[in-house]
Amino acid sequence: MRSIARFLRSSFLAGILVIVPLGITYLILKLFFGAVDNILAPYIERIVGVHVPGLGVAATIIIVFLAGLIATNVFGKTLLHYFYRVVSRIPIVGSVYVSARQVIEALGKADTHSFKRVVFVQYPRSGILTMGFVTRDTYKVVDKDGKESEAINVFLPHAPNPMSGFFIVCKASDAIKVGLSVEQGIKLVVSAGILAPVEPLYVEDTQALKSPELSAREPGIWRPGTKPEGPNPGS
Repeated sequence: MRSIARFLRSSFLAGILVIVPLGITYLILKLFFGAVDNILAPYIERIVGVHVPGLGVAATIIIVFLAGLIATNVFGKTLLHYFYRVVSRIPIVGSVYVSARQVIEALGKADTHSFKRVVFVQYPRSGILTMGFVTRDTYKVVDKDGKESEAINVFLPHAPNPMSGFFIVCKASDAIKVGLSVEQGIKLVVSAGILAPVEPLYVEDTQALKSPELSAREPGIWRPGTKPEGPNPGS
């Protein structure tokens, strides 16, 4: 009886792992296409007189494509430049438009590695490691005494939604380089740590690791509650 119960339970869980992601994907796509379709569908129905599902989506795609063609030629670039200057000067509307444009431009450059690499920083206090993504590599900052130091921009995502989080600026020496790719880091955030990387996880030596359990004199292996056990063979 126990073997039958285990078989039924494992089969049911396997079915959930197959059906639930498909259902979530279907609902998200349905909401997205429904929202896009409703932008132009009412106006098209007035002209055509017939409701055609998906016609609003097709019309939106065509308009976006034509706008892209205009924006990529010389005349279109000049026209959009003046349009941008005029809109950006309108109170409230200008602030919203400029912010939205900057976000879209940043997302559009995702294939050029907007996230440079994965790092650990001690946040919100010393001894606690928080995973982040470097969005800008080292640049110089100067304090009031004229002393220069190198800083980096780091995005600390919320789990399981990596689209929200905190932005911090920290010294480059305080960022702990870790042997994770950006893709692995995103999977780790989205799964709230369930899809953990295969051990051991290699980290690079840094002066930021001050607590006894997290300190090292050279690159090594870090596991919670242990000291590094030697150099990274791949280094």
